[in-house]
Amino acid sequence: MRLSELKSRLLTIRDEGFVQTRRKGPTGIGYTLESLLELTENNLPIPDIGGRVEVKATRSNTNNLITLFTFNRGVWVHRPKEIVSRWGYWDAEKGRQALYTTVSAQEPNRLGLQLSISNDATSLSLNHVPSSSLLATWDMYYIVGKFVSKFSRMLFVHADTRRGDGLEEFYYTRANLLSEPSSLTFRDGFNSGIVTIDVRMYLKPNGQVRNHGTGFRVQEHSLPDLFDKSISIL
Repeated sequence: MRLSELKSRLLTIRDEGFVQTRRKGPTGIGYTLESLLELTENNLPIPDIGGRVEVKATRSNTNNLITLFTFNRGVWVHRPKEIVSRWGYWDAEKGRQALYTTVSAQEPNRLGLQLSISNDATSLSLNHVPSSSLLATWDMYYIVGKFVSKFSRMLFVHADTRRGDGLEEFYYTRANLLSEPSSLTFRDGFNSGIVTIDVRMYLKPNGQVRNHGTGFRVQEHSLPDLFDKSISIL
């Protein structure tokens, strides 16, 4: 698909007005857009701008967190089972010990967890502040590299939303082509609270850990701030 064709498809989608979601839940906005663009995955090749483009859609009236990528292999200082047992909580609804929580560098969360960046900005740490315990450490070079390589270009689409016949409907109103991801802004985003992590683990009945992967997330409306270049195409 060439850029001119992408612009034409987006204009056609906008001219349709509100369209009913093709999937229930928070991921419906992205899935519906991909379906309308006739994509089989959440990125598309645009040869005349140099390669593939990641596709992200956001609701104009919300500022939810969206996952950029997940990574936690080899980062834990303690065994994940011990982390869930000691620093997690009892999920009464599901009857299990769990640790599902969003963590930022700005202040400890309700579980006492907080991120910190080393003085030389080479590592990111997950700490339990009340006990002065280090839980995990990520190599900042690797994290930044993962962001820059995955999101070298992004199509960022905004949509108004409403309810119709019990289902959410989307009106895709504007789109920007983002490029030149800023490694410095991404790194500094941890301290400013723009970038956070989601820890997502629980203990199974047999005592083993189910880990859905630590998600590195960003506030939707702040996503364009992580790029040095933005071009309006809708």
